[in-house]
Amino acid sequence: MFLIFACGNNEDTFVSKVNNTDKKVQISPSKVDSAALTEALPAVSVKGKKGKLLMSCIGNYQLTAIEASVGANGMFDYIKEDGDWSATGSAISDGMRESYTINLDKKSIAELNGLTIEIDNNLNVRVFLNEESLIEIPYDEFQLKFELKNNGKDYIPLPEKLEKSTTFSGFYLYLMASDRITNRYMKKLDLLDLNADVALLRYNQKEVQFELNLFQGECCDNSLYIFKNKIIQ
Repeated sequence: MFLIFACGNNEDTFVSKVNNTDKKVQISPSKVDSAALTEALPAVSVKGKKGKLLMSCIGNYQLTAIEASVGANGMFDYIKEDGDWSATGSAISDGMRESYTINLDKKSIAELNGLTIEIDNNLNVRVFLNEESLIEIPYDEFQLKFELKNNGKDYIPLPEKLEKSTTFSGFYLYLMASDRITNRYMKKLDLLDLNADVALLRYNQKEVQFELNLFQGECCDNSLYIFKNKIIQ
């Protein structure tokens, strides 16, 4: 038997797998058996708020939407509903915003379905494209993975006071801010091909989702990738 934990605001979803059968149970935080959770994570000592939140998030998260802004007024929206992807774009023409449908080929759909986030039993966070790990964030209770050449305030999409010791701010848990991802990996992450060179990964406690923000550090183009756990969609 093993347990899978899914993030939630007031209750956690526990999936107990016995004889290849999933059994889902909603348990409020006050009723969680801490001894059982510790046993499930023997390699990790969880004492702080960050570790407890990540422990409740163990599992796999699928890409469900992308929101992007490009140039002065271009916008893109990708969304997965009932298992199918659709995409639209829009731009301002003659003072009016006009939208259009984006046709997705099999390769694009395979990439959209293949981009996932995994929280393992040691609370490490990874971003995958199919079986290839593109981002790896080792668990650290007291800081995020901070790999920026400049200060957070020098990047418009980032919180002005973002620094290595930042963990929680508002309803966000910040996990990584980096402009050191290799070009090879960034091109695989940047599904919309916006020439992104900076990545921010955070967990949104309010919306119960992981958010990967890819953007150009010296310009305007910005995209937000939203990941949700299939158990709690």
